[in-house]
Amino acid sequence: MSKPNWFYNLRNFPARVTVYCLIFISRILPADRSILFGGNFGVLVWHLFPQWRKTSLRNIELFFDGQKSRSEAWQIGRSAARNVGYHVMEFILMGHRRVEDIIGMVVETEGEAEYRAAYDEGKGVICLGMHYGNWELSATWMQTQVRQIHAVGKKQSDPFFTEIAFPWRSRFGVQNIFAGSQANSAILKALKNGDGLGLVADINGGTTGLFVPFAGILASTVPGPGVLGVRSGAPMFLTICRRLAPGRHRFIARRLNLEGLPEDRKAAQLEILTRVNSLYESVIREDPTQWLWGHKRWKTRPQGESWLY
Repeated sequence: MSKPNWFYNLRNFPARVTVYCLIFISRILPADRSILFGGNFGVLVWHLFPQWRKTSLRNIELFFDGQKSRSEAWQIGRSAARNVGYHVMEFILMGHRRVEDIIGMVVETEGEAEYRAAYDEGKGVICLGMHYGNWELSATWMQTQVRQIHAVGKKQSDPFFTEIAFPWRSRFGVQNIFAGSQANSAILKALKNGDGLGLVADINGGTTGLFVPFAGILASTVPGPGVLGVRSGAPMFLTICRRLAPGRHRFIARRLNLEGLPEDRKAAQLEILTRVNSLYESVIREDPTQWLWGHKRWKTRPQGESWLY
């Protein structure tokens, strides 16, 4: 049962004030200065919130199997916090800056031709995003430069943040599909129409997730990509915007290999999720400073396994 608005008004008042302050700053400073401010703000939050640091450092330890020194892990986590700050301010700019200025933040592409060609197969394209680089910009770029994108996402528990974020996406033509009882029909319709479907599956899947390896550790994973991959037969692409510098990104599309899947549907779904996680993992290893380490990726454990945090 959702909580009343007064609860969120009270609990999230500091966060709401912070958002309004960042919006104000984004309007009075040039875009490049605003983004730099956001990065510095992210570092400040990293130093002020020990729980975020603790979770990030533990995730880095788990992901790299303890191969990173304390100083290396600290540097990765701190740089990732700066990236989150950049991302937040760039997303705020998406709410009021010219569309062409936002799209212009993508200065390089990788795999664009193969990604475009995949739509010719007529099954739509499943676009696998992740909390990496600027994860909002990738959907915006695909929507405006290639094909209609339908983004699947949950409404935030606090309506304030939903009412801010989703209209900013819609401003660029991205169609939002809210997770829930009506989502399945909307998802299948999008693929049937040959459009792109945006999913993000690099976060903890909770008690409804399926356990497959991520960095060598079983991780509860959102089942959607596996289910849709088997059911639709649509091509699947990792789609991200990797940061080259504040306000400058490379759009990357890498096709997921779907050959040789098991004939059994459930086994095939698990295999797809395993391959998705492997692809996510490879991206993180290429530049670990751009992933969202502050999220408890291995929070949900298989029955009988101990708590990792």
